[in-house]
Amino acid sequence: MAIYAVHCPTGEGEAAALERAEFVKLGFCRTALVFGPLWLLAHRLWRPLALWLIGAALVGFALASGVLGADAAVGLYVLSALYLGFEGRALQGAALTRRGRPLADVVCARDWSAAEFGFFARALVPPPPRGTQRAAPPPPSSAPPEVLGLFPQAGR
Repeated sequence: MAIYAVHCPTGEGEAAALERAEFVKLGFCRTALVFGPLWLLAHRLWRPLALWLIGAALVGFALASGVLGADAAVGLYVLSALYLGFEGRALQGAALTRRGRPLADVVCARDWSAAEFGFFARALVPPPPRGTQRAAPPPPSSAPPEVLGLFPQAGR
């Protein structure tokens, strides 16, 4: 099972907002790990891409000037790749929130289409009218209470 964050635009009608809902699968992202800057570019994450490019330029400059060894440069690249793998989806969700699509719902489903179905099934059902009461709990019975464990009833 995967967890999906649903981001919907604000300032539009409910139907238009639901039509433009965007689903982001949460968790580790292998493509961000392997193709870091290309993944950032494909998902239009400009701020993290700019920070990654500045960091890569600084590491390249330190490597060229002899301040940093080759092993340290490779280690820094591996750390940046791991960071993008673990935090890439969070960066994507933060960018959607900045673009006017705040988090609307969180859905747990086995794949993207099931998450979409679950979200729309829940979003399109009208809420119960205000002032309706919930069902009252059943009245207590005169039978002895059940006991968890090896004994079926208390006192026996």
